[in-house]
Amino acid sequence: MLRERRPMIFTRPAERLATDCKNSLEIGANAIWLQGFARFGKTFGARQLVQSTRWRPFPMYIAEYSYTRPTKPNEGYFSSGLLEQHGQVTAKTALSVNTVMRYTRMLREQALRHGAVAVGLVFNEANRFTVDEYENLLTIDNELEKYLRTFHILINQCDASRYGPAGIDKRPPRHLFGRYFTTTHNYTGLLWDVPEDDKTHQTLSDVALAFREYDELLTWPQGSGISYTQYFARKAYASGWRLGTQIDSIRKVIEDVRAEHGLGPVHEWPMQTFEHFVYFVLVRIAGDNPDFTCLTESEIRNALMRACYLHIEPDFQGDRE
Repeated sequence: MLRERRPMIFTRPAERLATDCKNSLEIGANAIWLQGFARFGKTFGARQLVQSTRWRPFPMYIAEYSYTRPTKPNEGYFSSGLLEQHGQVTAKTALSVNTVMRYTRMLREQALRHGAVAVGLVFNEANRFTVDEYENLLTIDNELEKYLRTFHILINQCDASRYGPAGIDKRPPRHLFGRYFTTTHNYTGLLWDVPEDDKTHQTLSDVALAFREYDELLTWPQGSGISYTQYFARKAYASGWRLGTQIDSIRKVIEDVRAEHGLGPVHEWPMQTFEHFVYFVLVRIAGDNPDFTCLTESEIRNALMRACYLHIEPDFQGDRE
């Protein structure tokens, strides 16, 4: 179960993001400010929007970008960096207007090729943007909007050194604020309890639904009809064991571990530590023991430790003396 072979599961946090993006597009917003803590799954949630078309209210071409930390951001650097991420080489001597026009022309061509009426741009580490970067993005938007609608997903890390509108180098002027900062989505980890607003259409918690992906829906090897849980824990699976059948005992151990380190009750599970926990349980505990029947408390604790559960928790300040 090497990392590149592990499944990318669709989760309720990602589905909530898709709903908010769809609603934002339908009301005419230009961007959505996607914020959340590190390793909670923001980037993969946005990446699933790039890969899936089901949520889109109309045909779109969507591209994902990472952003560096330039010392002197300008239009030329900004658009050249985006072109480079499409595998296109730009000349250092090119004028900024040349690279902006080249980039927007490329997006128009991609939109035409995909039959799209809108272009979506996903920016990782948008918390690094200064007002200058937003002005550069505005230049691109103004050129594209002669032909296509644009929509941006701006991924921001809550615990980054610079974060949010207040973390920008100066207050964004109204023409930027109204375009890029009016709609926000708070990305969570997997919630342990069903939110009140979701109870009409969701009966199981986010954690339970994510466990069910491994227990029932995702297969390994692909096309075999055998779920991940069944493949790695054959004897236990035949006896009725599932990850989901031990959700209460897993939660109890997590609550105990949190209390031992001065943390409050658990509300959500960061996606990184959840995936690492599942990997260790299935591959290293169940997969290495042909007589495995169910998880013990010590095994759950060991899996949490291996997943670095505590160190990803936003409120964890290190082990107490």
